[in-house]
Amino acid sequence: MKRVFILFVSSTLALYSCQSETKPKEEAATEEVAQEETMESPEGSYGANVNVEEAITVEELNSRLADKNEIKDVVVKGELSEVCQKMGCWVRLKNEGGEDIFVKFRDHEFFVPKNATGREAIIAGNITRDVTPVDELKHYAEDAGESQETIDAITEPKEELQFDAAGIVIQ
Repeated sequence: MKRVFILFVSSTLALYSCQSETKPKEEAATEEVAQEETMESPEGSYGANVNVEEAITVEELNSRLADKNEIKDVVVKGELSEVCQKMGCWVRLKNEGGEDIFVKFRDHEFFVPKNATGREAIIAGNITRDVTPVDELKHYAEDAGESQETIDAITEPKEELQFDAAGIVIQ
C-alpha cells in the first residue's frame, strides 16, 4: 500500500511539473509570434495614448529648450534614427539641430519593433538635458549592436537630451 501511495504521489508531481513547464513555453511562443508579426509592420501605437494633434517638430523643441533644461508633457514628431536592437526598449529621434535625442520608454512598460528605424514617430512625455553615466552609455551601445572596440572607447559620461516617453505612435 505504501508503494502505491508513493507511486501515486510521484506520478502526480511529475505530471504537474511537466504541465507547469509547458505553459510558460507556450506563452513565450505566443509572445514571440506576436512580436514577429509586429516586426513586419512597425506602424501603430505603443504605451499611453498620444495626442498627435499637439505634436511639435524637433526644430521647435530645440527652440523651446534653448533656455531650459526640461520640458514636461511635450509631444514631438520626427524621424527615428535608431532603435534598440536587443528589445526595442529605446529609440533615438533624429535632430538636425544637434545630436539625436535619446528616448527611453517609461519604466520599460512597452517596446517598439526593432525595424522602426527611418519611420516617422510622434512621442509624448518629458524631456530633460541630463548626463548619462559611462555604464549606461556602454549598455546602450551593446543594445545597439556596436563592436566591442566602440564600447571600450566609451570612457566619459555624456550630456545629452533624454526623453522619458509615456507613449509613441509610429507611422
